[in-house]
Amino acid sequence: MKWHSLLYFGEKAAKKRMKIVHDIDQKKISFGTFVIILAVNGKDLFDILPAYMLFKDLYQEQPILGVAITKEEAFEVCENMIRDVYERTGGYDVRSYFQ
Repeated sequence: MKWHSLLYFGEKAAKKRMKIVHDIDQKKISFGTFVIILAVNGKDLFDILPAYMLFKDLYQEQPILGVAITKEEAFEVCENMIRDVYERTGGYDVRSYFQ
């Protein structure tokens, strides 16, 4: 798996950071953990996926931008990511910022 250098964690996920990263790197199925990647379709901002979906060929080359324990937490992480992009660049070009 590829991890982006600007990796974001939700509050709950941050408490289990090392275990989550290790499990995903070892391709252990991690139910209840969600990852955030740039949208594969190229139009949307992000895809929020259950961590086990990373093992599908479609997502293998996508760097992981964020990790959350629940889907609600994943939405919060996405919100934080978008806010950070705006604060750092003055715009919302999320795809360029993370590529």
